[in-house]
Amino acid sequence: MTQHLEQELKYKIAGPAEFEKVLQHLGPPVEVLEQCNHYFSDRPDRPSPDWSLRVRQENELFELTFKLGKKQSEGYFQSTEVECPIDEQQVEELLTQPVWSESLWELPPLQRLRQEFGVNRLVLLGSLRNRRHVCPQAAGWVAELDVTDYPQGRVDYELEVETAEVATVQAALQPVSALLSPQSKTKFRRFLEALQLHHQG
Repeated sequence: MTQHLEQELKYKIAGPAEFEKVLQHLGPPVEVLEQCNHYFSDRPDRPSPDWSLRVRQENELFELTFKLGKKQSEGYFQSTEVECPIDEQQVEELLTQPVWSESLWELPPLQRLRQEFGVNRLVLLGSLRNRRHVCPQAAGWVAELDVTDYPQGRVDYELEVETAEVATVQAALQPVSALLSPQSKTKFRRFLEALQLHHQG
């Protein structure tokens, strides 16, 4: 189990042609990860703005992640993440069973969700697929270029950089800055938009 403060720069990329130009500048990727995110909520019609919970399959591995305390400004996002690896049997229960066993609720992300928000039951909202191009840079930071398939046929192109050195990364991205614009919404928020759902509040 890990808990950490996630700090990310996120940029929108207009389309596939612009994405290829950014990828050429920052690549080549050392790996391309096939990801599938499954999102949950305590209220299927109006998910909470204060937290999110997902199961991510990345190639053959699974991870359960609870996010809370989200803040954002000018394409810079911060949140506390509580995450842990899970196995296929646990994933099967999370995705298919209406009531989860107490052993699942003992997993750190679900335990923290229950403690913080009093949640005892969740439903699966749906899933999205993401192809992540991982491009380490000489300065030590990693560019992650994503092509994300949302419900209802929406496709987004995006650059993410997990960093606390915002000015340094922004300066390094200057050659492709005309192809980038600050992202204003998380993947989860855009997923809800694709489903035509809305946060509470």
